[in-house]
Amino acid sequence: MNRIELIDENGFAPEGFLALAEQVAQACAEEEGVGAFCVALTLVDGETIRRVNRETRGVDRETDVLSFPEIAYPKGKTAKDVPARLRRAYDPERGAAYLGDIVLNLFRAREQAEEYGHSVTREMGYLTAHAIFHLMGYDHMEEEDKRTMRAMEKRAMRRLGLYKEEERDMTDMEMKALAIDALKLSYVPYSKYHVGACLLAVDGRTFQGANFENASYGATICAERCAVSNAIAHGVHRFTAIFIATEHDLAWPCGICRQVLNEFKAGDMRVVIGNTDGKWVEKNLSQLLPESFGPENLGLSEE
Repeated sequence: MNRIELIDENGFAPEGFLALAEQVAQACAEEEGVGAFCVALTLVDGETIRRVNRETRGVDRETDVLSFPEIAYPKGKTAKDVPARLRRAYDPERGAAYLGDIVLNLFRAREQAEEYGHSVTREMGYLTAHAIFHLMGYDHMEEEDKRTMRAMEKRAMRRLGLYKEEERDMTDMEMKALAIDALKLSYVPYSKYHVGACLLAVDGRTFQGANFENASYGATICAERCAVSNAIAHGVHRFTAIFIATEHDLAWPCGICRQVLNEFKAGDMRVVIGNTDGKWVEKNLSQLLPESFGPENLGLSEE
């Protein structure tokens, strides 16, 4: 179970905040795909967080939330990629891996909730999720990293029912349409079997792919791997779903495509297959590739 150690010396916490914070922690854990962890969350006022910001970061200004990770993450890695470091962070007294400390400015959260036109609950939930993902190794200094972190925050908020619909990701209907559009681009002079695919990245971007054949049959590439190659060419390596379209039959990914998707999945990837007749079926990648083999089995997850 994920725990929040709430430190509230001044009695700032609104009723139900601890329960909310622990629900946020659980949502973040599920999105990241990690087990139990614990964080210490201190509620403070603007003056206190400004002092902490100045003393720890050399920045003399008030802010909304600060995070202090306990784990040092390799560049480009997050909590799910470093199970050995999570094990080393295990605290027997807490009964879970200790990720670090959060300092949250309740008063700034209230001001921002009014400014953005939503509830204090939503704002505090978002700030808590934002801080926890920092403790899991996410950052937003670079634009690509910012998109990835923001996507994870949105997914966690959606689990809690605190997600703004106007900020939604691609709908399934839109993803199906993109997969069908990609199908029309396939090059299959030998089999005549057209397949289109569309990947959904954690930052909300989509990448299409179509199968293409070759006179040397072994050089044929499936639509799924074509979509992955397209994404990699744009520097994107983490995906939450793939939609695959054929003309009439329903076709699950072949074995090698399942293995390739497993390399780049974020959480348990959705695999949705369908056809131009409007029939669609969904499974998770873990169902299609149980007991999977990945980078973690090669000891590469912390390199």
